[in-house]
Amino acid sequence: MVKRHPSLPLALVSFGLLCSGVLPDRAKAEQLSLPAAPAASVEVMTSVAVEDAAPLQSPLSPLPSGLGNSTVTLAPSTEEEPLVRELSLNSAATGPAIAPDQALVTETYLTTAAALAPPIPASQPSTPASLAQADPNADPTGQDPELGVIQVRSPLEDNDLGILRIRDQPQIPVAPRPPAKIGFFSARLAIASSDNILLAVNDVGGLTGDTFLRPSIGFGVYPALGPQTALIATADYGLQRYGSQSSLNYDDLRLRVGLRQGLTPRSYGQLVFTYQELYRPGGNRGRFFKNTALGLTLGRRDPITPKLALDTYYLVQFNGAQSTSSGTAADFSRFFQSAGGYLGYDITPRLQAGLSYQLNLIDYTAQDRYDTFQQVLGQVVYRITPNLRFNVYGGVSFGRSSEPRVRFNDTFFGAAIDATIPLF
Repeated sequence: MVKRHPSLPLALVSFGLLCSGVLPDRAKAEQLSLPAAPAASVEVMTSVAVEDAAPLQSPLSPLPSGLGNSTVTLAPSTEEEPLVRELSLNSAATGPAIAPDQALVTETYLTTAAALAPPIPASQPSTPASLAQADPNADPTGQDPELGVIQVRSPLEDNDLGILRIRDQPQIPVAPRPPAKIGFFSARLAIASSDNILLAVNDVGGLTGDTFLRPSIGFGVYPALGPQTALIATADYGLQRYGSQSSLNYDDLRLRVGLRQGLTPRSYGQLVFTYQELYRPGGNRGRFFKNTALGLTLGRRDPITPKLALDTYYLVQFNGAQSTSSGTAADFSRFFQSAGGYLGYDITPRLQAGLSYQLNLIDYTAQDRYDTFQQVLGQVVYRITPNLRFNVYGGVSFGRSSEPRVRFNDTFFGAAIDATIPLF
């Protein structure tokens, strides 16, 4: 004969055993009876830069996660050079580590994104994540002394549909940068004084000095032909006007076309063809000088400090030059070599001071003549606006020539203002 007990005392006894831990609660029973099949996967939209060599730390938003061999797929965004990686929550998987599932640590089944929290560096203390803002003095196992283990469910879990799949909001595309300008118009006005404008001894055995004014305009295009290659095409026209020696005035037309190729991040090579003509001003406008040149330049820039940099170059050039004076033609074709450097120091973002040195070797092919001269120049440049600058300069030159009348000794100084206007 079976003795029946009232239902209320039986419920109280069962509740007491549950609180004492003798009977498993429903949450633990459900956990132990879960099948071995993997739960639904959680897909997270994020991006990882290729050049980032540090362990991957994906900024995962709070997402629901189940137990088992769940997989988190990191899908790349539209950023440049994305990297796609798969991170497995299985402890046996290799690759970047993910913080352990807090449900497994605390033996409490939390339907939260605690297991998907980004890995915390070892130098920082680890803090368990939970949707419930618990008292810091509470039992870390999640057990209440009176109620036992509390099961917390995420509002993102539906009883019928299970754990919902959530994606990050798509990133708003960034407006592309406007293409770089390749066409420019420039204007320049220079005034200078020289002790030796002719670079030769005059009729009385001295040097001719004067002050001159030179306005000029130019147009240039520099389209890119490749990642490190650019085309150079320029046209310049200038007027040389002397103060007292007006008979020496001339107009200057110069056309250039060439290629510049980057060799290393700090050096380049440049091959340029130049055509130049000099005219006497006035109604007659007779041409008295023509020059065609093909030159190869190797240049390099070496930063010394954040504000100090050294620019160096070497130029080798062939000039086919003819001059006509008083009906007599002369051939000034020559091989020209030049090497030098410029040391520039940025005093402020707009103000720069610099010192340059240049060595020139000239070997004439149609004459028995060889020249060597050097030049030292200092200057201060002030950038009024990004497209407008003003500079003052001064220096000396000296050298010698196999031609007895040629003199290179000179002292000069001047000032210039130039503007550059981007066109297209």
